[in-house]
Amino acid sequence: MIKNIVFDMGQVLIVFDPDSIIQHFVTEPKDIELIRNEVFEKTEWQELDRGTLIEEDMVPLVCARLPERLHDAAVNLLLHWREYMNPLDNIVPLIQQLKENGYSIFLLSNAGKNMLHYEDKLPVLKYFSGILFSAEVYLLKPEPEIYLKFFERFSLNPLECFFIDDRLENIEAAQKLGMDGFCYAGEVPPLCEALKSAGISVDKILLNR
Repeated sequence: MIKNIVFDMGQVLIVFDPDSIIQHFVTEPKDIELIRNEVFEKTEWQELDRGTLIEEDMVPLVCARLPERLHDAAVNLLLHWREYMNPLDNIVPLIQQLKENGYSIFLLSNAGKNMLHYEDKLPVLKYFSGILFSAEVYLLKPEPEIYLKFFERFSLNPLECFFIDDRLENIEAAQKLGMDGFCYAGEVPPLCEALKSAGISVDKILLNR
């Protein structure tokens, strides 16, 4: 029996769109592409999520690869990008209902150490019983060890958990450890159908939203 619903954060609870974030700092398409390539598409960005770097560590590395005219924009982006992620409100009624129906709600997300300071800007997290960011344990989804750390930290049985993530490889890794799940593409009704198929109580009104 499922007792716990586990959510990812990016593209599930919040919008993560690098180009729209970068546009707050530069407007020329070529500059947007250049900064995207040097900030979001290098292995350093994964190291943020793994917890081996923070954004401040990336500043000299990124600036060394960019023309000087873009240095100020890159620094401001690295230090303030989290402020330009918007919550996805369409999933909030479902989370509220799951909580009301007696399920414990958890977060398991690839996210850097500085995301800990973002929690107060995401009101839906008040419904969550536990949060694990990848940087806290120096691991990344879909590495099996991060799921094991998650189960251990919150004393969860994976067979009693259902995982919602926007990446199929993360769902498949969880399934290998006994936690079933659903690859979320931004539409709530298909998610509700998947929850219902897993025996999770979902009101009919949400199935048609």
